Amino acid sequence: GKRRKERKARYKKLFENVLKEYTRCMVIGIDNVGSLQMQKVRKVLRGRAVMVMGKNTLMRMIIRQCMVANPKLETLLPLIKGNVGLIFTNENMKAVRDTVIEFKVPAGARANTLASNDVIVPPGATGLDPGQTSFFQALNIPTKISRGSIEIVNEVLLVKKNEKISVSHVALLNKLDIRPFFYGITVQTL
Repeated sequence: GKRRKERKARYKKLFENVLKEYTRCMVIGIDNVGSLQMQKVRKVLRGRAVMVMGKNTLMRMIIRQCMVANPKLETLLPLIKGNVGLIFTNENMKAVRDTVIEFKVPAGARANTLASNDVIVPPGATGLDPGQTSFFQALNIPTKISRGSIEIVNEVLLVKKNEKISVSHVALLNKLDIRPFFYGITVQTL
């Protein structure tokens, strides 16, 4: 009730000030980005740029109200879709973009998601006991037993880019402690 209205009023005031104060804006995608990662980016940008996140409908409403004073803001409206945020700055956009992109975090695979890049299992010792060879056979990975542990014979392309990751792929990557993906903030438009 009352708290929500106060929070929205504070957000509106902050967003309106940012829209008036800064001349440049970039739209960022924040899929699979954790709060610690966001915090680190905000800390680095402090003083140079302001990152604004929020409900898309609320952001669109405030932009529409501010369009009277600044008609250029209309270009932002169609870009606010999905899991996005805005970074405002008066500095060089390329420098700010490079700073934002450099924060990438390695991440393990998740079942039923699409691979953002090819996943390759390297050859070599796995440290797993020979009782788990059936697991590798099920995924058509050539192995041999060497010094009491399973060894992968050849490099294997486990999942191609944009393919769905299965539960068994996730289990194998976790057993081998492979974190094949890097998640970070993506810059969608400047």
